[in-house]
Amino acid sequence: MPRPIEPGQMASRHLAPMSFEQFRALVADILEVDAVKVTPEAYFVTDLGVDSVKLVEVVLQLQAMGLELTPDLVWRIQTVGDAYRYYQEQARRDP
Repeated sequence: MPRPIEPGQMASRHLAPMSFEQFRALVADILEVDAVKVTPEAYFVTDLGVDSVKLVEVVLQLQAMGLELTPDLVWRIQTVGDAYRYYQEQARRDP
């Protein structure tokens, strides 16, 4: 089960470079699914069974790690690969 986010925690986090395998393990842990199912092509809703509550958990965990996610962007990220590409882009921009 993911740890709760503490107040102010988001602002103090910096994105660390992460391999896809590390990202896969993180997503599998948050979603409580077998990591084998977490592929770049896997859709969060149809393939991994993410409902709105679980989606909020995923977004909160990624924000706690320092990822900036707007509501519009959340709806555009459909696959694990989309999420990982966005993570990589943000990690490269992080000071």
